[in-house]
Amino acid sequence: MTKYKLSDMSWKEAEDAFKRSDTVIVPTGTLHAHGPTPIGIDATAPERLADEVGKRIGLLVLPVTAYGEDDKMADYPGSIGISPNVLEMYYTDICTNLRKNGVRKIVFINGHGGNREALTRAGRNIRKLGMLVAILEWWTIANDLLMYPKGTDYLQEMSLGVAIHGKENMDLREETHRGEWGTNPTKRILGNEITPVIFTNFKFRGATVTIPIDAWEIDLSTPPYIKPEELPKLEAAGNELIAKFADYIAAFVKEFEKIDVDSLKQ
Repeated sequence: MTKYKLSDMSWKEAEDAFKRSDTVIVPTGTLHAHGPTPIGIDATAPERLADEVGKRIGLLVLPVTAYGEDDKMADYPGSIGISPNVLEMYYTDICTNLRKNGVRKIVFINGHGGNREALTRAGRNIRKLGMLVAILEWWTIANDLLMYPKGTDYLQEMSLGVAIHGKENMDLREETHRGEWGTNPTKRILGNEITPVIFTNFKFRGATVTIPIDAWEIDLSTPPYIKPEELPKLEAAGNELIAKFADYIAAFVKEFEKIDVDSLKQ
């Protein structure tokens, strides 16, 4: 099989790979708390998805950028965040160097919502280089396509964690967890009418408003819910989700690869 991972190639193999297509895949993530799930899941999920897509269609896949935005989760042990302005320039530099190798289109498979703004800004920065980016996020795809029951997304992230990291790496101790975990993981601190949704999103009289606040201030402690004997079933669900995500992303990448970037300015 033709190599598709840039990190596995010699420079001569990389030269040939860049000639095969002007489109590449870049997985992006970060490190922060996810309840009993490993803190690396925001990076390992897009890395695994990118790998699966590379296997399916042979497109060049770059190594995962495991460090990202973490402002709202900074108080959790293990969070390692990059300043948004630095992150924007980091992504921009990756894109700029890819342009030197003939790349015109980049598909970011993003594993952390907090990276979205920096990725978007980088995408705008490189338009002047005649490049185009697309940002795909697994949880948005899953929600839109109803890949899992509404309201159980925290279990689905854990299912990906089991499938990717293994059952032995799920922290199912009886003590409660915090950090993106539970069916109602946030507490009300701003009165009865301003209610938390997730992260910095709040609802007031039916509409969404943004209030920048640290996750630690609103996260509730919640038990793991999952028993060890339930992990095999969750692992199977995670592998099924990975296959669905990879099929969707592979189909998108094939269409995105057809775009003539130069035609956008006509």
